[in-house]
Amino acid sequence: MVDQVDHFNILFSSLSAKVALYKSVKKEAETISSNINVLGVDSDESCIGSKIVQNFATIPAIGELNRESLLHFCKKHKIRFVIPTRDGELPFWAEYQDFLFSNQIGVMISTRKAIHICEDKYSFAEHLKKAPIPAIQTSLSSSSLPSGYDHFVVKERKGTASCSIGIYLKQQDILAHSKKLKDPIFQPQIMGREFSAETWIDQNGRCHGVVLRWRINVVNGESHKSVTFKNAIWENKLIETFKMISGLKGHILAQVMVDQNENLHLIEINPRLGGASPLALSSGLNSVRWSILEFLELSNQIPRDPLLTDKLQLIKKNGNVRIEKISSSTQKNSHLEKL
Repeated sequence: MVDQVDHFNILFSSLSAKVALYKSVKKEAETISSNINVLGVDSDESCIGSKIVQNFATIPAIGELNRESLLHFCKKHKIRFVIPTRDGELPFWAEYQDFLFSNQIGVMISTRKAIHICEDKYSFAEHLKKAPIPAIQTSLSSSSLPSGYDHFVVKERKGTASCSIGIYLKQQDILAHSKKLKDPIFQPQIMGREFSAETWIDQNGRCHGVVLRWRINVVNGESHKSVTFKNAIWENKLIETFKMISGLKGHILAQVMVDQNENLHLIEINPRLGGASPLALSSGLNSVRWSILEFLELSNQIPRDPLLTDKLQLIKKNGNVRIEKISSSTQKNSHLEKL
């Protein structure tokens, strides 16, 4: 615990139904000081989380906030640190982070330029096509797709893809699906196993640990069953890949596909906490704690190479999240031993 920390609140944005993530953030904050509380906020006053979390406040929609109203909200609720949790709000917090910092309010956020690269799937693919883990080849036209693939993916160039994405599409079905989208991009369908990689990057651009986890059961783009594992070669490749996007800071989440030849293909990088991030936090990637310590100018308390626990699993069912150590018997009696 850190001595003599004045009472303040952390703003946990876009609470929605992210109760498990909220609780994990609260647990991280409490390791610093009992004087730090977490305020869940959402523009929907009746969201699921508002009925469950201890501290909740309704915040105006992002489009209705400006410098003055944002600062007023933060001062009213004694906010000194902000943790964004939704892709669509990241540009907003990146734009205002310097202004907030000048008013003694920190934000766990990357730079606007880094966020732009990550949110524009075509720019992302072009920027990282020669990375240690290259991004999946991405085209603006179906006529530019590479040959040798039986199935393809069509999704929006920007924004969350899970609700409108077309996967396992045959060549003859690509055009029909693309007409349903505003600004489609086209990719070959990479067949294989998918894993997530999470890290924390400090203000100097250094990664502090990488947690890998297989995405075993995915529902609407979110892992409902995920298991951590170790692979030093992949971890080093990820660190070098993250370095290729200048300005990535805070908690960073990547999705990677492993094909049948064990080649890695980068799907996306999300510069924020994710729905299954409680598993990474439980593994020892204490990104929330470290971001707050860094803001409080206590970086000397942040480990350069944290000790991370593997063989943990997260299971989400009926909105409840359980994290547990995988026993030897569980590994032997499941397909996990093949991963």
